[in-house]
Amino acid sequence: MNSLEAHALRLIGENTSSPDVFSDTASGMAPIRDSINDALQELCMLTGSYRRPYLLPLYADRQFYRMSFERDHFGWVVECWDRNRRRRLTQTDLIKLTHTDPWWMQRTGTPIEYMQIGPDILGLYYKPSANGTVLELSCVCIPKPYSSDMDPVKIREEFQRAAVYSAVCEFYASRGDAKRATEYFDRYLETAGLMGMKPEAQERPWQMGGNKWTSRK
Repeated sequence: MNSLEAHALRLIGENTSSPDVFSDTASGMAPIRDSINDALQELCMLTGSYRRPYLLPLYADRQFYRMSFERDHFGWVVECWDRNRRRRLTQTDLIKLTHTDPWWMQRTGTPIEYMQIGPDILGLYYKPSANGTVLELSCVCIPKPYSSDMDPVKIREEFQRAAVYSAVCEFYASRGDAKRATEYFDRYLETAGLMGMKPEAQERPWQMGGNKWTSRK
């Protein structure tokens, strides 16, 4: 087990040296490990704080490119730079291009806009007219689940603690202990800075002006 799993076991009252419920094996630690991985990926998707650079070489007459990361899942592009021309590409989409330029798939030249299609395809407008251009992308990524005790967890420390609280919350929820599950879920939201997702009061409709009791007859 790694340090995150050991912390989760201590919070639920397990002995990390000789656990009773979870054994120190890949299969025995799977419920805790899966919960931690799910929480880490959720935090990265919600906050967009895990970013990685990506260099994309362009080829003549190729308009669509598949984004691939070895250790992470591609989320979305934050910034796209053409460093050779010192120009930032703006984001667009298929609907906008179809309305503004129905022949956009036949245009060639220096790319000025990019669009994300599906989970991992990046399109350009215009198609590059020659090889040699390299775009520098800043991408939000979602880490792939770690599967070994030796795999690094490249997430900020407070998110790691929040993921542990989420795993403990799921453990108590699976045991039917709603009170402790709610307690650790609140810790998860507070540690990750997501308390704004849990309003303190129920939503209520507000009416401006008088009503039938205060309005004049």
